[in-house]
Amino acid sequence: MAKKSSRRLRSVAIFVIFLSLTWAGYRAFLNKPQKSDTGSQAYYRDSDKLFTDYSWQNKAKLRVRSTSLKNATQEMDAVIGAYSLEKPLMKASEGNHGVYVFKIESSNLPTIKAKFGKVGSITVDKEVVDSSLVNKRLETEELILESRRKNLADLDAMGHVYGNIAKDKEDLISQIRVQENLVDVLRRADTTLLYVELEQAIVTNTVAPMKVFVIHFFGAILVLFVASVLSYYGTKLIMYLLALMGVKGFSAASLGGFQYGYGNYANRYYSRYGSGKSKRKVKRIYKDGRSDKSDDEEASNKK
Repeated sequence: MAKKSSRRLRSVAIFVIFLSLTWAGYRAFLNKPQKSDTGSQAYYRDSDKLFTDYSWQNKAKLRVRSTSLKNATQEMDAVIGAYSLEKPLMKASEGNHGVYVFKIESSNLPTIKAKFGKVGSITVDKEVVDSSLVNKRLETEELILESRRKNLADLDAMGHVYGNIAKDKEDLISQIRVQENLVDVLRRADTTLLYVELEQAIVTNTVAPMKVFVIHFFGAILVLFVASVLSYYGTKLIMYLLALMGVKGFSAASLGGFQYGYGNYANRYYSRYGSGKSKRKVKRIYKDGRSDKSDDEEASNKK
């Protein structure tokens, strides 16, 4: 009996520990910080397109990750005010991100990197040279520009033009604008188009998930232990009440008291041999051959 109870208790304890481990692991997993790269990629989509499509000979891209985005933004404003050659092409800050696209002197790029290194870590450092502009010479492109301007002046001297000549004039104006931009880029070959991405660094605490695991593990053990005890004694109480109400299948003797086998043994004994007040006769057979009849006669003579 004791061995059987011990086995049941061990099974319940294993089940409680297993449930507690499962619950604690689930809560620790939910507490784990999640990375959301999808949102940052969507935020940088417009600035990436601007930086890629913009025609400039020297380009540089920096991604700065800082634990204090406020300090990084203030440093960014100071850099733009001190080193930007003109109004930034893009300047935006929202939530945990910020994007900035502006032009600087190429010689100032190392200084700017050092300033950003003080407020955070530079996770992306990339410099690009437009290969389509590397082989172009400023003097040659300026001569081409002057030639097209002269052709436009000749068309203007003709007065009003119609048909194909008017279409050629429009095409020539478009070519001059493109050439002017190319010459401007080549003249500013010592400048760099700088693209800066600011990100809020998420500080991950490795102790926090373990702390959550331990708290929920012992909490679950306590709750399940109390629930098991209440369920056991609650079931006993319900069965006892049903036995008191006379519900068939329940008896007070089977619900507790002085059991340990003695109650059942007594029931078996009296049902077999009868009690002192019982009228049931018990037939005894002795080894010497005496029967119950002689016993009865002896009992009547004594009376």
